[in-house]
Amino acid sequence: MNRPFELWLIWQNVETRQRYHIGNLVHEEGNFKFYYEHGKRRKLDEAMENGYRPHLAFPNVTKIYTSDRLFGPFARRLPDKRRPDFSKLVKELGLPNDYSEMDLLRATGGRLATDSYEFVHPLYVEHNHFDFDFYIAGWRYYEGDQIINQLKAGDDVQFNLHRDNPEDDKAVIVLSGLNGLQLGYIPAYYSGFMFEAIRNRCTYTAKIERINPAAVPQRKVNISVVGDLSNNFSMNNIDFNSKDLQLIKQ
Repeated sequence: MNRPFELWLIWQNVETRQRYHIGNLVHEEGNFKFYYEHGKRRKLDEAMENGYRPHLAFPNVTKIYTSDRLFGPFARRLPDKRRPDFSKLVKELGLPNDYSEMDLLRATGGRLATDSYEFVHPLYVEHNHFDFDFYIAGWRYYEGDQIINQLKAGDDVQFNLHRDNPEDDKAVIVLSGLNGLQLGYIPAYYSGFMFEAIRNRCTYTAKIERINPAAVPQRKVNISVVGDLSNNFSMNNIDFNSKDLQLIKQ
């Protein structure tokens, strides 16, 4: 099936450094839609318990906001096309000449120095197949910079469960396939799903998709994951409450 172009909006608590999937931005058939993501694990409800307040432009947490153009607060997160190095930036991001605003928002994350929002790729499940990609979390605290010059796109990485992690009860460690060094973690807004996938022996492959040695630590190494659910896997253990887009189960 054709997927709508969707991005998850992530908010980080600057004091605890914990990240939460608080909303969804969707582009489909020429229209944009934004709505908050309710749920228990790493969603809006938990974020609000930990200091988050709704965006001033989207104060109603139950409303689906719609527009025929990218919402102003998100459009302002895109790099200015008037900057002298804009063409070089587009090339470095690996975007095609006919890139869209959503392409650019996804490639840059829409990050600003003035707040703690970021856009990321959603997790999709279609039939029994799943796929997603992520930037390794916690990179600065582990051994990745020691071997980043040895890593290359296409390299395998390994995942291990970290059951006693005090920050995430379903934490998943990312290890280099070269030598087993810990590179960091799967971000917590994906880890609940992947924890259950590993625990239930789902088959999957995980590879380095992109490497940006000069980027900020949280955007240095991007990992792609594709796999198939096992018969033991139950969606009842995964908290995805939105009814239509970010988790497609058919």
